[in-house]
Amino acid sequence: MSSEKRFTLTADHIIWTVLVALYFPLLKELYSQKWENIDYTHAYLILPVSLFLAWRKRKQISVALASGVASAQVVRWGQALLVLGLFLFVFGWRLGYTMVSTLSVFPVLFGMILYRYNTQVARILSFPILYLLLLVPPPLGILDAVTMPMRKGVTSAVAGFLSLFYTVQREGLMLTIGHAQVYVGAPCSGFRSLVSIFALALVYVYLIKMERIPKLILLAAVIPLALLGNFIRVISLCLVTYYFGKEAGEGPFHGISGMVVFLVLIMGMLWLGKLLSGDEGVDD
Repeated sequence: MSSEKRFTLTADHIIWTVLVALYFPLLKELYSQKWENIDYTHAYLILPVSLFLAWRKRKQISVALASGVASAQVVRWGQALLVLGLFLFVFGWRLGYTMVSTLSVFPVLFGMILYRYNTQVARILSFPILYLLLLVPPPLGILDAVTMPMRKGVTSAVAGFLSLFYTVQREGLMLTIGHAQVYVGAPCSGFRSLVSIFALALVYVYLIKMERIPKLILLAAVIPLALLGNFIRVISLCLVTYYFGKEAGEGPFHGISGMVVFLVLIMGMLWLGKLLSGDEGVDD
């Protein structure tokens, strides 16, 4: 007799396949243009990371499934969430509101889990599902409202620091250092590095064995770390432009400096995490 396990098509397989097919056009649109257009490129990794985190919990999910189905009240809540989520998806998709369509994934996922399984499964998968919030493309108005003050802040800080050693003039977002001019554009706001390092910190804090307070301290430390890293990067861009010309500052060094600062931030986060956790390891 063959020892191979046969695959049996169930209602769950059909339902989840239909949901994946429903959201596939939205994911295709997000991956093809939305994140690139708003400098939100960290989002490319959010879905794979979320799926990996859910896969790590497969044994706990199996145990939770064996504990039984949800109560009638929980099933009704699941049905209500599922209907709400599907309505939001159709509403957002038909009217072109990508943010609404993307947000619909949360009531749909939690609703389906409560409807088909139980609250234990929903609790186990709560972080991987909520992590998908980082997929949601923020409206341009909100993005501008966040990045503009960040650009003004880093411009002012860099001007103040460099004025200790050079003759610096600041006009809005333009810095003039001697004969060189540096415009602090949107990529220099620090928003992308802040969100990217925060996304990594969330996963790191979720996986590492650590008390709640140290975890909160680590997450809070991400903000000043990211802002400091961007401050140093803008200073380096100004100095390269001053000594080597505009082409050097806007050339390969612009991208390389961002990657170097990001790697340093990751190392700083890992060092701080090890310090706070006492090297206790990773949660199962």
